[in-house]
Formats: sequence, C-alpha cells, structure tokens
Amino acid sequence: MTVAIPKTIKEHRYGELLGAIWRQVNVKNGLFTIVFCGKRGMGKSYSMAEWARLLDRTADDQCRFEPEDIKFDTTKFLENITGNFPRGKVHVLDDAGLHLYKSDALTDVLKKVSKVLQNIRYKNPIIMMSLPHFEQLMKDARTMTDLYIEMEGIDERRELAFGKIQKLNVVPFSGKVYRPNLLQPKKVISPKFGIEIVHWERRPFLFNKPPKEFLEKYEKIKEELLNKLNRKLINSIKRTTEKETDEDEDSNKMNFPTAVEYCKQKIEKFVNYKGQIEVSSIMLETNEQGEQLFSMDRAKLIAQVLKKQNGAKPFEKKPEEKKQEKPLPASRIYQKPFYPKSRYSGKNLKQKLKKLEPL
Repeated sequence: MTVAIPKTIKEHRYGELLGAIWRQVNVKNGLFTIVFCGKRGMGKSYSMAEWARLLDRTADDQCRFEPEDIKFDTTKFLENITGNFPRGKVHVLDDAGLHLYKSDALTDVLKKVSKVLQNIRYKNPIIMMSLPHFEQLMKDARTMTDLYIEMEGIDERRELAFGKIQKLNVVPFSGKVYRPNLLQPKKVISPKFGIEIVHWERRPFLFNKPPKEFLEKYEKIKEELLNKLNRKLINSIKRTTEKETDEDEDSNKMNFPTAVEYCKQKIEKFVNYKGQIEVSSIMLETNEQGEQLFSMDRAKLIAQVLKKQNGAKPFEKKPEEKKQEKPLPASRIYQKPFYPKSRYSGKNLKQKLKKLEPL
C-alpha cells in the first residue's frame, strides 16, 4: 500500500529531500535525526521550527506541530519521546548543548538518554536538536544523526536563513563519521545539443521563517523556560559558594593567637634559605585529616605578626643534616662486561675460509 506524500511537502522547494524524510518514518520502519548547528543569531531555532511544521503532517496534509512541542529541558523531552504519540511525530530539543554536552557524558543521566535514543526506533519519530557546535554532542548522539545542517547566515532583505546540509555516514567497524555535502540540481541548456540537462552543484540551502503567530508563542515559552533555568543555575552557584565559605570557616576555627603560636613552634618549616617567611608554605599546612588550616589572608597576617616579633632580623634556619649514603652492595657495583673472542675472528676466520674453498 503506497502512502501519498502531503501536498505542502511536495510543493516545497526541497520537496524531494523532505519527502524522503517523511517517507522514512511514515512508510518505512525507521526514525530520522536532524541536528542544526551554527553560531547564535544564525537562524537555527526558527529554521528548525519551520522544518518541524513541514514534516509533522498527516497524510491528508494537516499540521500537528505546535510551539509547546519545542522542549528546552532533557527530562521533558524524554517524557515526550517515551510517551504515546502518532507515527512520524516531530520531537524538538532546542539548545541541546546545555544538556547533551560531551564533558558530562559519564553521568547516569546522559547514559540513560543515549539508551532511550537507541530504543525508540519502533515508534518512528523525527528528532531535531539545535546547538552551537556538532562536537558538543556526546558520541552516541553524534553517530545516530542522519542529517547535519550548519547555518551560515541570514538574508534580512528576503527574511531567509541559509546554510549547508550534510548527510552523515557512520562506518560500523571503526565508528568514523563521514559528512558529504548534499548537492542541488540546476537545469542548464546544453550549448552543443540544445537540450535541457541537469547539473548538480553545491550551493546554500534556504530556510523560511515560521508564521508570526507561531513565533510569538514560541518566544514567550522560550523566555519563561530559560528564565527558570537561569534561576536554577544561580541558586546552585549560591549553594556551592555558601558551602565553600562554611568549609573555610570550619577550617579556620583556630583563633588567631593560637595560630601564631602554632606557626612559631614550627617556624623552620615556613622559612626559606634567605631567612624569610613564605606565606605559601603556611597555607600548605594541614591537620591530621589532611584539611587546610589557614586561608591566604590568615597566612599573610600570621607572617606579618611573626616578622614584627622577630624584628628586622632574618630568621635562623638550622642546617639540614646530611644523610650518610650507604655503600652499594657488591652485586650492584658496575663491572665491565667480559666479551670473549669469537672463534671466527682473525686467523681462525682465515683458516675456516681456506677449508671452505673448492679444490
């Protein structure tokens, strides 16, 4: 049974490419992953939203994609993918670099993400992500990508974004990824034969903006969610700084006079060969648990007090006792190796050669 491609996709300037993607999930038993990359302000999010609107269609050409379907959080994105949805549904994760960044690839969350992405083929979805650089994605997400779209700029006069499209081919044995550029056909009349021929060339792909109503809803949702995310990040930074200050206070429980007396007793540890106190050596002093005893400010104050108490004189440092080196055992003393003469050297060799000469 053949399923007709929706009219909107057929009549698009890239109807052949979009039609192949639509058939991959709606007719064949597969999924399709597209990654949009590029610097900020290159039109990644708008171009991705427009392609999502084009591809998320029923056979009778009804658009199912809404601004609420664009997710900015990994957990909500995974809830949508693992839930119930019709075949060929488009799932979008905007700013995927915030969550699928490869430096965090050893965490349990990202391991679960990669497992989910591998186990949803039977649901036949289309997955779209946007991020600044393709290399930011963890390895599993990179190898499962079908199309890589790199946004190169915006034509403000025509209100179009443009970029290049590459098809990703992964070698199963080595895992190496090849990214050949997709070419576009150009009809040319042959000067020799006077007939129309198709010439394939590399030129930028063009991307339209979504409708105004769609963009207004999208921008409102994006602003609210990103504000929540920023608040969470600021709160987490505050908590970490508060913990650090608490730890510093705990480590500096020793009052100042006792700290000065403690350092005075161990003054030889903190004095260099010139007889001067080194602040860094005071900072390196630790307790039995290996915790730092003095912060930088506390160490500077201690050094100043000790200098005042001693006056302008340099501190005396006891000379270190030289350790007597034990003599090496006889077995470890270097001995000149003995090389015996070869029986085939000198006269012996000539005699041997004479014997071998033919009669």
